[in-house]
Amino acid sequence: MKGYFRKRGSKWSFSIDIGRNPETGKRKQKTVSGFKTKKEAEKVCAELIAQIENGSYVNASSDTFGPFILNYMETVAKQETRPSTYYSQLSVVKNHLVPELGRVKLKDLSPIHLQKFYNMKLKEGLSNNYVRKMHGVINKALNTALKWGMISKNPGSLVKPPRANKRDIHVWSMEQANHFLEFMKGKRNYIVFVLAIYTGMRRGEILALRWQDCNLDEGKLSVRQTLYGTGIDQLQFRETKTKAARRVISLPPFVVNCLKKHKTEQNEQKLRLGNAYKSLDLVVATPLGTPVEPNTMNDYFQKQTKHAGLPVIRFHDLRHTHATILLRMGENPKLVSERLGHASVTITLDTYSHVLPDMQKDLAANLEIAMRNSRKTLPSNTLVD
Repeated sequence: MKGYFRKRGSKWSFSIDIGRNPETGKRKQKTVSGFKTKKEAEKVCAELIAQIENGSYVNASSDTFGPFILNYMETVAKQETRPSTYYSQLSVVKNHLVPELGRVKLKDLSPIHLQKFYNMKLKEGLSNNYVRKMHGVINKALNTALKWGMISKNPGSLVKPPRANKRDIHVWSMEQANHFLEFMKGKRNYIVFVLAIYTGMRRGEILALRWQDCNLDEGKLSVRQTLYGTGIDQLQFRETKTKAARRVISLPPFVVNCLKKHKTEQNEQKLRLGNAYKSLDLVVATPLGTPVEPNTMNDYFQKQTKHAGLPVIRFHDLRHTHATILLRMGENPKLVSERLGHASVTITLDTYSHVLPDMQKDLAANLEIAMRNSRKTLPSNTLVD
């Protein structure tokens, strides 16, 4: 490889081949100018040729950040992430990243650009966790740009996002949970809330549960899939995210009886509608047999909670309510973790650390009782004052 030198006016320049355009197959050249002498041009040219030959050369892209990240979302992120995650990230890109950073050239994007952007979003009132989400998208996109040879380094790797805030967990007491179920008895989707409170299943897991996953004779159900909203008014069933989430849950007799009653009512609905009923084997379905939209279930739950006169919590907090009740009952955290489908018991203990002080208090009281009872069984001559 060699350079081609030229003098234009009082300045020298050189051109070298840097490969071929992968789309057109045409030869690509890079020209560098502005040297006072030919010797200076030759020195820089030699350095550039060395970089090309050892693979360290990056032809910095003149693309701006906006078109690049939209292309990244379509060609990379869409293939690698679940639909619900993808559309959530795409919303971040379109509503925040492109408007603020879209016109900056990729090669000019610096850590200070990103730091100022994060600070601005925090001042606008966005949460630390949401800004961290933005950082995650940016960092992955820029790592891709680095692999594609569009930039020589990833400025996102040099910026620390704000510290994550631990989300507060709001739960119902056992009495409040029972009150809600009593209020919902006979109403639409009663079975949804029975499953949420008695099993701790996630919303998408409940809405994707099939009768083939339920063994009512043995009092068990298997969590095998989940229902996602794709963000474009479409729903999609997918396997559970992790191996741990694919689990078997034992059911109390009350839940088994509720499921049997619900199945009878559903079969009666099928008979009434005949071919108009779309049978997908779903435990939870619309009156026509189609899947229930997750966000619709959220809205329905909030509305019914207010009507029941209870503290308004998120649907996901029913899962937290289930776990908190079990832990306060003194159940083994490892068993609770497996029931919830957590990857490890550490996640369970960290999530429900608010319950630990109560457990410690009960533990201390139980230890005192056990030691006192043990002393009563000892011969009197072994007692020490």
